[in-house]
Amino acid sequence: MAYDALSLSVLIKELASTLTGGKITKIYQPEKDEIVLFVFNKQTFKLLISANAGVNRIHLTQAGFDNPKTAPSFCMLLRKHITNAAITKINQMPYERVAEFTLSVSDDLGYKKQMRLIFELTGKTSNIILTDDDYVILDSIKHLPQDLDSKRIIMSGAKYSFFLPQDKIPPFDTDKISAYLSGTTLPLRKNLPEIMLGVSQSTVNEILSGLDENDHTVINNAKVIDGITRYKKGIENPRPNVVLRDGTPVDVCPFDYVSVKGEKQFYSTLNEAHDSYYYLTDKAQRFASRAKSVSTVIKNAASRTEKKLAIQRQSVLEAESRETYKQYGDLILSNLWQIKEGCDSFACYSYYENCDVTIPMDKNLSPQQNAQSYYKKYRKLKSSAEHNGKLVEENQRLLDYLLTIKNSMRYCNETDDLEQIKEELTALGLIREKQTGKKTKQDTAVKPLRYEIDGYTVYVGKNNMQNNQVTFKMSKPNDLWLHTQKIHSSHVLIVNDKETEIPIDTIIKAAEICAFYSQASGGTKIPVDYTLKSNVKKPPKSPPGYVIYPAYQTVLVNPNRRLAELKN
Repeated sequence: MAYDALSLSVLIKELASTLTGGKITKIYQPEKDEIVLFVFNKQTFKLLISANAGVNRIHLTQAGFDNPKTAPSFCMLLRKHITNAAITKINQMPYERVAEFTLSVSDDLGYKKQMRLIFELTGKTSNIILTDDDYVILDSIKHLPQDLDSKRIIMSGAKYSFFLPQDKIPPFDTDKISAYLSGTTLPLRKNLPEIMLGVSQSTVNEILSGLDENDHTVINNAKVIDGITRYKKGIENPRPNVVLRDGTPVDVCPFDYVSVKGEKQFYSTLNEAHDSYYYLTDKAQRFASRAKSVSTVIKNAASRTEKKLAIQRQSVLEAESRETYKQYGDLILSNLWQIKEGCDSFACYSYYENCDVTIPMDKNLSPQQNAQSYYKKYRKLKSSAEHNGKLVEENQRLLDYLLTIKNSMRYCNETDDLEQIKEELTALGLIREKQTGKKTKQDTAVKPLRYEIDGYTVYVGKNNMQNNQVTFKMSKPNDLWLHTQKIHSSHVLIVNDKETEIPIDTIIKAAEICAFYSQASGGTKIPVDYTLKSNVKKPPKSPPGYVIYPAYQTVLVNPNRRLAELKN
């Protein structure tokens, strides 16, 4: 993310114009490394400051926060010293990710004094520090290991000092940068962050956008200076935006970066853009975590079912020898007169096989007992074959159903979609329902995808519950229904409100969408069946999404991602 000292300068400028003169009314510390200041300045603003090593940031937010019942010690210190403090000044250490809030407070005797709240947004060493007017540290939200030889010691009672000046070139000192460029042969994309103050790799990528980093000609160097000038104009006239790819936020920029590709959502302030970015990121991470747990349930259930199927199929295979045992019993009884007691085998002519056979015998049993032993084995294997045969059918249907749910997870990108899949898994007994005391039926909104193709409305189910909705609740007998042939896919419905026959071009476009939302979305020439909805039937007691259709026609299509993404 392009969050460096230059981006921070845009945020600080916005915060200064919004919060200067405001009064801190509340202070929360919802996390061990994060505080929220409620600032009243004609209206109440919430300022989030996070010293988290992974997402250290400062911006205004609309998010809600829980106030812990027991406030941490740093939060209590802030409440003691700066509750009702007025913000008199907000500034940034030049070209560093350090922000300083100057606060005017009243002591116990009513005398005015100044205090300072300093935010160091420096990755792993990020910190929030409270000092008095002379920069004597009262405390910090993090107590990092200190080197006694260091010139910067962050601990209670020590004198706070800002970062020492770096031996780097200010980012907009074009004369010095031009002189440096004329004397170097190092790759610019890698080297400029090392010699320019306050810039991140993303900033350098934007400055060098469209340029060859290994080209050190005078013309190319002049273009680098043009890129720096263009960047300066960008942050002076910001156009904040959040960049998304496939609906997932990947970056937030102070203006429209040409080096960052993706869908861009623009905001009036960079604070709003940061708030939206972290909200969307948090939402995406939480959804991914929940989706992963559901995927794990499906994966484990499918694995268990496959193991059961293998054992049951082996039992059915072994039971195929049962007729031989019945034949042995019949042959022994029909030849009792010539079988001697205590023999370990008996040879006779088999009228079943039309040849001589040798029957193994247990010499400890009589001939009649040997015959009954073979009949017992026959009955046991026959019962096993019938039982396991039914189990194979049941578990094969369950496995097919689980695979349809697994395929649905590929296109699950909304909480409602995930809840519908969880309902299916709950109905299967794979996820336990939460005990709430009252038994209420969950009513999850069913939202199949909707398209407009050549004047026809097309619906696409993203999971089995939506497939059931599309096929049996949203359809009429003369509508056209589509499904990939012998492959798990979404149910697709072309609504036929016209009296005329649906054109083949429209059918092919709907089939391309159906192929995209199928198990074979990465393939080509996918067979897609289509038929009147009146031909589609649901067998009794079959799971959601399972149908049969005896009459149909087929087209071969390639999955069309571009068309599938044009949903209404």
